[in-house]
Amino acid sequence: MSAKLLLTINAVIAILFGLAFVFMPTTAGAVYGVPPDPHTVLNAQFFGATLIGLGVVFWFAKDFRDWDAVRGVLIASVVGDIFGGGVNLFGTFQGLLNGMAWSSTAIYALLLVGALYCLSMGPETSGLAARTAR
Repeated sequence: MSAKLLLTINAVIAILFGLAFVFMPTTAGAVYGVPPDPHTVLNAQFFGATLIGLGVVFWFAKDFRDWDAVRGVLIASVVGDIFGGGVNLFGTFQGLLNGMAWSSTAIYALLLVGALYCLSMGPETSGLAARTAR
């Protein structure tokens, strides 16, 4: 898998989930068993807005020509996936989320593995090997 493909997948997932949480926070939350109280709905919308911004970063990062820039975005993705997955697992084990939260755990895990793979392969996976040779 190339870094470009992974970043494109990250962008699409983040933007789609973000749009759902911004424009349909009650429905999106209900899928995961989150109660629709006003504070929770507002927090879901903030979460969605952040996902949209992150998705835009991923979208533009897929076309970066500098491995150091791609690497930075991939490292940020790893950190986000670890913490997001951890929060998701915490909520699931505490009974704050329903069984659908395991789908989010799987998404976090797959994106984490993809980012770690791209980082381990270096510039070769991003198509930048020839351009980054010094």
